[in-house]
Amino acid sequence: MLAPGIAQLAVAAPGLPDGVVGWTAQSSFELFQSLPGKVAIGQVQAFDRVQWGFVASEDSWSPFRRPNESATDFAIRTRLEAREWIEQFPRSEVLFVIEFDDQAEAAEAINPR
Repeated sequence: MLAPGIAQLAVAAPGLPDGVVGWTAQSSFELFQSLPGKVAIGQVQAFDRVQWGFVASEDSWSPFRRPNESATDFAIRTRLEAREWIEQFPRSEVLFVIEFDDQAEAAEAINPR
C-alpha cells in the first residue's frame, strides 16, 4: 500500500508494539499525502521518547464517521484532522503510531450516498 520511499520513513523503535512502526510529525505528513483516495486514518497514538526508547502516552486522536459521509470524503477529512492534531501536538520528541481505517470502502458499499 505504501510507496517504498514513504515506507522507509517509518521507524521501528524500542517500546513500540511488536510489528508496529512510528512516524515523526514530518514523515506523517508525507505519509498522509501519499495515501490512495479512500484510505482513511483510523487512529493516531503518540509515543513519548524516554531513555530506553518510546512509551505510549495517553494522547491519541480518532475520528468518527459522519452519517452519509462517502469513503472519499471520510478519507480526506481524517487526513486533514489527523495532520492538524499532529501539528498542534505540544511535545516534539514523540513518534506517532498511525492506524488506517480499511472499513471506508466497505461502509460506503453498505450505505451508498
